[in-house]
Amino acid sequence: MNRRDAVELVRRGHRFLVTCHRRPDGDALGSALGLAAILRAAGKHAVCYHPEPVPRSLRFLTIGGEPVSKLPDDGPWDGVFVTDTAARSLLPDPFPPPEVSGPVVVVDHHAAHDHFGDLVVREEDACATGEVVLRLMHDLGVREVPPEAARPLYASIVADTGGFRYASTRPETLRIGARLLEAGVDPWEVAYHLFEGWPEQKVLLLREVLATLERRLGGRLAILRVTLDMLARTGADDEMVEGLVNYGRRIEGVDVAALLWERPLGGDGLPRTKVSLRARALDVSTIAVTLGGGGHRAAAAAELPSDMDAVCGRVVEATRRLLDGR
Repeated sequence: MNRRDAVELVRRGHRFLVTCHRRPDGDALGSALGLAAILRAAGKHAVCYHPEPVPRSLRFLTIGGEPVSKLPDDGPWDGVFVTDTAARSLLPDPFPPPEVSGPVVVVDHHAAHDHFGDLVVREEDACATGEVVLRLMHDLGVREVPPEAARPLYASIVADTGGFRYASTRPETLRIGARLLEAGVDPWEVAYHLFEGWPEQKVLLLREVLATLERRLGGRLAILRVTLDMLARTGADDEMVEGLVNYGRRIEGVDVAALLWERPLGGDGLPRTKVSLRARALDVSTIAVTLGGGGHRAAAAAELPSDMDAVCGRVVEATRRLLDGR
């Protein structure tokens, strides 16, 4: 943990860029927007940057105009903060070069991670990266949550705790949620955008995905599939696939749920399959790591240069080892 060094960097500097990983979830974008607002409350110039279109479910967080989609050309920066990003390969593109970026500060809470960044504030006991951001706020001497930071930070906490349902929810987590509600957050607005408000195409896709359900290893592993043909038939897009793996975990008796997602051919012409993993009590990040990915205990992912059937076999075997305690 280098929170003290990160705070000292902020105190010495004046201009900071804040970003997060590609295809952001609620924690990634929420913690980035919240951190940028906190840096401004601390008297700094801070810009939140993300070059990709913001996912549909998170657009409600961008009412204030951030993040900007074009890399600001008024560098150099005194530092670039990267939130909720466990691997260098997930950095947004373009990313400012070293002569412009200044020190790169990784703010995260993942257990499995690459070793990158000039300063790393990684606190695995936090329920979300948004909680780490709030700790930084306290250390910076910002006493009250800035109004423009409250909603994105609440979204960060709610998204990564599954609406305060996951094992990462502690008494302190609920106190943080209460503090952010006191700052003016509408809890239903956040919950609706994060968990409901689905376009019809996603519901149609869910119907097709559920029809692929199979159970292995005595019913303890549930496998779902998404193919490119399904996406074309339903008119769904990649964003609508996110979260569908959770339906496998909801089944009584299932310890691990896996969603196998067919991806377009890679530049090498090989088929590609993404695996999303969920669990109730087991550590599925160990499965993801064996497949070349990573993540949290209860939620992890990987992408492999193989077809779905081959990847399915590897998932089954890795899950078997996990269930056997090997």
